[in-house]
Amino acid sequence: MGLAVAFPYILLDPGHLLKGHQKYQKDCMSCHTPFKGVTSVQCFSCHKPEDISVKNVAGALLPKDNKKVLFHKGLAAESCIECHTDHKGLSAAKAIKGFKHVSLETSLRNNCIACHREQRPADDVHRYSKGSCGDCHGTAKWKPSTFDHKNLSAADKNGCVNCHTSKRPNDQLHLNIATVSCADCHSTSKWKPATFDHKRFATGSSKQCVSCHKTERPNDKLHLNVAAAISCGDCHNTSKWKPATFDHKKFAAGSGKQCVSCHKNDQPNDNMHRLSQAGCGTCHTTSRWKPATFNHDRYFRLDRNHQTSCKTCHTDPSNYRKYTCYNCHEHSASKMAAVHREEGIYNYQNCMKCHRNGSKDGGGGDD
Repeated sequence: MGLAVAFPYILLDPGHLLKGHQKYQKDCMSCHTPFKGVTSVQCFSCHKPEDISVKNVAGALLPKDNKKVLFHKGLAAESCIECHTDHKGLSAAKAIKGFKHVSLETSLRNNCIACHREQRPADDVHRYSKGSCGDCHGTAKWKPSTFDHKNLSAADKNGCVNCHTSKRPNDQLHLNIATVSCADCHSTSKWKPATFDHKRFATGSSKQCVSCHKTERPNDKLHLNVAAAISCGDCHNTSKWKPATFDHKKFAAGSGKQCVSCHKNDQPNDNMHRLSQAGCGTCHTTSRWKPATFNHDRYFRLDRNHQTSCKTCHTDPSNYRKYTCYNCHEHSASKMAAVHREEGIYNYQNCMKCHRNGSKDGGGGDD
């Protein structure tokens, strides 16, 4: 203990003082209080609080734009040792510990620009932003930062293109909607996903779907046939292409609009469909192919005595126009001829001409 009192520098020296404190290298008590360590009180013996940021230790005035020490005016009293230390070597920079913004008064803590004026970028974002630096940046480092569009003025909130000019796509869609604001479709968190409301467009030809969706138009028969007749919106909605609704009533009944012009690949290859001269709509509806209705009564009414298979009457499967009644009635052409000649009928080959409902007189009792 005696040696420590007599030779404190030799026994307790933790390292060299910085260059400006060299004269106190062997005078520990000028800064240290026995058993209490170092407090900011000792600093004030040389560094007068009222001179900090104004004069240096020698009494010379500091430049008015001295950014390095400007913030000292906002520090709480007796807080020197929170940032400064010593015995780290001759360089003053090594004697500075990390600076904490919490040491500043609230008024200065929220006024970042008072110290960081020269660090404010001159880009559009910072020019239009009216808030404080602390609204986006943290006190540890400038980046990463967070930006809230709410900090913009009301006039600038809808002027997205002022800052995002280079991000505006040059496609047909964005060229056509020059009158709408970016914010009408995009949010401030990220560009995609975006919402687009087709109701913002007029129904004029310049705003038709195909002006933007030309590359999405199928090249099939259906869409080629409806090119001039209807608009995309007559079948498709604005949320997605499928499912779609198609109204056949929009087409004329002319030959160019017959079902087979679009549904050729849907036509069955059986004899009945191949030989039929009737339009598809005679048996099928426009909602779906099946169930289909085939009205045999148009040619011959199949009553309770005529419930049989097709091949009984249509003996030639390659031609359904041909039929015979002989397989059931009188069983031979000669017997049929004799029966009809008794009635004075000689042109009897086309049975259905007289017997449309299967009776002798064409509408009476059973044959």
